[in-house]
Amino acid sequence: MVDRPVEILALPPKLHALFDATVPKKTNGDANQNERDFLSRALSSYAIHKLTDADIAQSAASLVDGGGDGGIDGVFFSATTDTLWLVQSKYIHSGVGEPDLGEVTKFKAGVEFLLEGRFEAFADSKAWQAIMPQIEAALKNSSHVRAVLCYSGLGLVSEDRKRLFESLRAKVSKDANDDYFGFQSINLTTLNDWITGGGDPRGVESVELELLRPGLVTEPHETIYGLVSLDALDALHRKHGKKLVAANLRGFKGRTDVNDEIQKTVSDEADLFFYLNNGLTAYCDRLEINNIDRANAERKRLTAKGFAIINGAQTLGSIVKSFDGKPLERQPKGYAFIKIISLEKCEDDRAFADRISRTANFQNHVELRDFAAAYEFHQEVSRALSVNGVGYHYKTDEDTPPNDASNFDMEEALTACACLQNTADCDFITRVAANRDSLRSLEMVFPAGEVLRSRHERVFPHSLSARSVWRAVQVQRIALDAMKGAAGAATGATKSFYTNARWVVLAGLFNRLKPQNGEALAVTAKEQADVSAATAEYAEKLLALSVAKGFASYEQQPGGIQVLKSTRDFQSVFKTQGDCQTLFGALKAEIWKAEYPAQPQMGAQ
Repeated sequence: MVDRPVEILALPPKLHALFDATVPKKTNGDANQNERDFLSRALSSYAIHKLTDADIAQSAASLVDGGGDGGIDGVFFSATTDTLWLVQSKYIHSGVGEPDLGEVTKFKAGVEFLLEGRFEAFADSKAWQAIMPQIEAALKNSSHVRAVLCYSGLGLVSEDRKRLFESLRAKVSKDANDDYFGFQSINLTTLNDWITGGGDPRGVESVELELLRPGLVTEPHETIYGLVSLDALDALHRKHGKKLVAANLRGFKGRTDVNDEIQKTVSDEADLFFYLNNGLTAYCDRLEINNIDRANAERKRLTAKGFAIINGAQTLGSIVKSFDGKPLERQPKGYAFIKIISLEKCEDDRAFADRISRTANFQNHVELRDFAAAYEFHQEVSRALSVNGVGYHYKTDEDTPPNDASNFDMEEALTACACLQNTADCDFITRVAANRDSLRSLEMVFPAGEVLRSRHERVFPHSLSARSVWRAVQVQRIALDAMKGAAGAATGATKSFYTNARWVVLAGLFNRLKPQNGEALAVTAKEQADVSAATAEYAEKLLALSVAKGFASYEQQPGGIQVLKSTRDFQSVFKTQGDCQTLFGALKAEIWKAEYPAQPQMGAQ
């Protein structure tokens, strides 16, 4: 089956929330088709709302689709930007693919008719005739025309669709630099960014600070450093909150020995804080220093656009905790060191920003999981799931909720996806049991010719959907609970087997049942029952295979009781790659023998 991307799930509710009251919906005929027609029309309005200065009512009023529309679903003239926007939209229920070439060709023809003044092509459309005087005036006077193809599929628009508009641009443009006509496509990835805020810059749009004893570096990257008052940092946090440290490898961890010491310094020796603390490092998209202060060696007032603190979340959080609830006269008086780096002159500002973040954090103890949190895949999964009510908490933070029916962390995702991505050599499931940190590492351990060069990237490839991650975690919980229950009811070598065989059994579940591929975000009651039954079955088979392969044997005890004895502890067996490889290969062969007609692959249609 084709995995319906989780990003598509959030789109219909968003379109209904925005446009139910303003975009008409048919009530006769096929209900499913009426729904998809509504979503396609609302999608046009949503694109105009996001791309222009149109409010919800204006973007809904921009619809012109119907007979004689020339393949154009929405039209809006923005006086602010002097631009005429023309939109074709298509809601694709599967979340994959792109609009038909025939539909796009019709759209291109309609745009061409307008640009050439062939308005008779729209004579049969009442909607077009009502606005044609304004459109004629806009085409006569506007500086720009933009054609937009908006669709709810993950795929990029194909070259044959692009070429239609490239040829049109060449036809109506004076030269290669003429910006009069342009074309852009918007797919499900961009739509999801609009819904989740993923397209927004990390950090704060603009902050104003005053630095004392400032220093300024102008080349190669403009950087200012100096002292900032503790109360200014507290005020900054009260205004912007966690957004200040959104680009940091980790959030504020709350009560730790280090943070308790920082808070003690703020409270008891604020005047010495600058000497006793490493301070903060931040970057910004652009740095503007007050011209009046350019020659002032004592202080500089500045505005930082796109400001983000990328080292110092613990320092900032501890300062804020120290100020919390204290009246003005009792608030600590002191300063912290801060360095702010401008990315304005960077050729690749995002890559340089990530490099700053990683290297700046090496001065303090940062765990591998904190660096792994910088891998973009985790943020993408978190955004995709958050709009569906599921929290993926991939950063360490003081207010991270516990794992439950709607929340999970990177640790759960790591073990589940390592078993999901496990290959025949059993490298991943062995590392889950014996060397989990190696799966958190972004170190490039594979050859230069490989696309994915770190183990962490191979556990979490970008091709893995957010839905599959969350379903894999849910399946893992069911399987581990079943294995834990079996271990609790056993003793001796049998208890050790059920305690340590869990990752091989889980890998077998993913390999045979493929529960990660189901369309629903939540594992259904039937799927839960199937996973639980298969866990018990696979564990029993794996135990029998362990005996058959010589890892254990049954000894006859007085009274006819047979007791399992292992040649060495099962903890050692399941931490040894060669042993796991032998047992996992045998388990796969065993569970694939039968077709299990009563247990179809989960998610199959």
